Amino acid sequence: MAMSELVSFLAQVHPFDRLPETDLATAATAIDLVYFAPDQIIPLSQQQDPYLYLVLKGRVAECHDEEGGNHCALYGPNAQFGAAMLLQQQTQLTYHAVEETLTYRMANEVFQRLLKNNPDFEAFYFNDITEKLSRFHQQLQMESSSEAMMDAVKIAPLHALVTLDSTTDIKNCVEQMEYFKTDACLVMDGERQGVITSSDLLRGLAIHGFDLTSPIADMVSYPVISIDKNDYLFNALLKMTRFGVDRLMVRDKQSFIGVLHQKELMSLFANQSGLVMLTLERAQTVDDLQKVTQQIDDLVAGLSNKGVKTHYIAKLVNELHRKLQAKLWQILDVEQQFTDATFIVMGSEGRSEQVVRTDQDNAVIFDERIDANVLAEFCETYSAELIQLGFPPCPGHIMVSNPQWRLSETAFAQQVIDWFENPSQERFMHLSILLDAQAVQGDPARLERLKAVLATQVQKRQMFLAQFARSVLQFDTPIGLFGRLITQKDAGHSIDLKKGGIFPIIHGVRCLALEYGVAKTNTHWRIRDLINHNVFDERFGVELGETLNFLNTLRLQGMLEQKALDLPVDNAIKTDSLSQLQQDLLKDAFGVVNNFKKFVEQHYKFEGGL
Repeated sequence: MAMSELVSFLAQVHPFDRLPETDLATAATAIDLVYFAPDQIIPLSQQQDPYLYLVLKGRVAECHDEEGGNHCALYGPNAQFGAAMLLQQQTQLTYHAVEETLTYRMANEVFQRLLKNNPDFEAFYFNDITEKLSRFHQQLQMESSSEAMMDAVKIAPLHALVTLDSTTDIKNCVEQMEYFKTDACLVMDGERQGVITSSDLLRGLAIHGFDLTSPIADMVSYPVISIDKNDYLFNALLKMTRFGVDRLMVRDKQSFIGVLHQKELMSLFANQSGLVMLTLERAQTVDDLQKVTQQIDDLVAGLSNKGVKTHYIAKLVNELHRKLQAKLWQILDVEQQFTDATFIVMGSEGRSEQVVRTDQDNAVIFDERIDANVLAEFCETYSAELIQLGFPPCPGHIMVSNPQWRLSETAFAQQVIDWFENPSQERFMHLSILLDAQAVQGDPARLERLKAVLATQVQKRQMFLAQFARSVLQFDTPIGLFGRLITQKDAGHSIDLKKGGIFPIIHGVRCLALEYGVAKTNTHWRIRDLINHNVFDERFGVELGETLNFLNTLRLQGMLEQKALDLPVDNAIKTDSLSQLQQDLLKDAFGVVNNFKKFVEQHYKFEGGL
């Protein structure tokens, strides 16, 4: 292979892609090509065969000597292996070719020089998981040219800030908008602050009978929806989606500084959120909503391909899903009989962590004055329509079509008390998903009162939290001695990411949040509040959040691939499909999961261990 081709090959192998051209050229001159037959052992040791290998063709299995020769990891083209042994991090690993394999081999002394001369290259092998994951997401964003999505609001072009008193007349307001080339003004009404837009003025003049001398006071919207100038542009999009607005007031620490308009925001990065919202607002039938679900799916795939972190995607998508479900309720409730009934989403939807629609977890809390039989018929129809819109039925029937999850407020409160008085594994699960609930339709105060009943029951039972938290240990972490991955014996060497890592983090954080009175439902927000409560330190909390996001990212990628191939969607990821970097990060991630399990075990003083 020509020297230029060798350099090009190395530039595709992580972390060699971090080396400057001169060092890439040096590395290219120091490698030689080696062939291995199927099942042939690849010689690698610190003393006799100190080499770093880079796979050109074929696959190599990494095994631990003391665990029966099971695969730790599989390395395919453009992967490198052997560094752990050369750096004395793991000394009992063996490697063999799974099929005919061609590798490049680099002497350890060359590898050590590259480490010494290139801090960024060295960091890949020695940084903690938080740094590695940060670099991983930065690389994804750069590769997809989506850095703008994670830029700060302050880089966006802002409309001028125009501040008016609520007594200002319409004519003067229009003149100010025209002079400053804006279509929105900040309005002061004593201590209150609001916003008036050109659309508000048009409605006032054309529909409500105001004239040019009328004060703008009755046309102002309260409160001001705003965002900090240092917040992410993506979060600005999320706020616009959540509140159904196309302008945000931008603030710094002291005051408001300008107006961010959706059209300027959308010009910075192309995505379909605006199109989804437009279709959703105009929807008048269930068929109209069907188009929205497809647009949301396209949006998820697009944002994922752009390298946007999964928990940001989840927040946006869950806002859209909630608006869609509320819209469906309104469309079906033709006679507006159930506008006061409180429709709630629970589980991953309640935590704003569901990206791909997996199954429904929802319920209804209603006032005793509502006709329960008529509501039952409505909820049967509602569940059926949600299924048609791509929200699969819950295997455990945790849906509004189930009478157990369609109760008056009094009956629901009594059911929660009964779950505590007659506990079981199933009832612990019910409490878990209810803790994560958020109101989508109707009076949210009913849900708040129900959660207050739940919290009171916890306070009465000293041992409840320890029993509740024990589910964190329900599934083994798929990692063995010296950090090897333990996979299922199937074609793709798969791992269930939910059981292996996602569920233990979510449930452990949920238990701690319940103990410390954290009202938030999103796991990342809960972690932040637990850091503020000094439950664990900043470094470990950030590490835990980044680990959860990485596991969810891998799960999302797997789900999108399954959907594209029209396969059943599940929580499994095939390690064969992962790059070497992803496999290394997965090992580190499961190490964090195990550390968190030990923390929970010690915190609640479980009998026995992991």
